Amino acid sequence: MRRRVPGRLHPSAKDEADYESEKQLFINPDECIDCGACVPVCPVTAIFALEDLPEKWASFTPINADWYKKK
Repeated sequence: MRRRVPGRLHPSAKDEADYESEKQLFINPDECIDCGACVPVCPVTAIFALEDLPEKWASFTPINADWYKKK
């Protein structure tokens, strides 16, 4: 059983549309409650609180937000 957390990742499963074609997974900024539950379970250590985001990854923040604007 897959554990669901608020602001879950999209696409989150291999059977979900766009999973294979996306270059990254996305967190819905409108659903995220900043609880941090997703941080320790991220298999590639790619989730950060905005204030802890390394500068080298800052370009992914607007990419994430824009993905939801297109949906």
